[in-house]
Amino acid sequence: MNARYPLRLILLILMIVGGLFSVAWAETVFVQAKTAKLRSGKTSLDKVVADLQYGEALEVVKTEGTWTEVRTRSGVTGWIFASKTTTVKPSGGGDDELAKAGRLFKGKEASDATASAGARGLTEVSGEYAKRSGISQRDRDTVDRMTAYKITDQEVEDFLKKGELGEYAK
Repeated sequence: MNARYPLRLILLILMIVGGLFSVAWAETVFVQAKTAKLRSGKTSLDKVVADLQYGEALEVVKTEGTWTEVRTRSGVTGWIFASKTTTVKPSGGGDDELAKAGRLFKGKEASDATASAGARGLTEVSGEYAKRSGISQRDRDTVDRMTAYKITDQEVEDFLKKGELGEYAK
């Protein structure tokens, strides 16, 4: 019986070390969508167990089809539609941070939409490029109207549900 004791101790140590390595080798993905729901199952009808934030890091448990089971840093486990994640950490935050940076850069107050566009370099530079490229004033005005249009996250979710798109595809 004494000869088995060291063997059991060695096996226990190997299991502990193996467990530590599996944690160290776990794949991390990041939320790349403005809105993402962590669900208890692999359908859009399953209960939401957490609302995830843009850029939030998630540990991959497993992937099945278009769904990925993940664990949040706070330990909540659930399923997320795989296209709402990326293996590369998204830079920056949402439009609010861009708007602040744009206002600081310009040195004056501006609307959030204008400042966000300015922070991304989408104002004068893009306009001049469009003129040089022969894009009509009518088309440029249309783009300006489209970028000024505000759509809520809920409107996007409703659109996806109604059209059975993304995680709502059947």
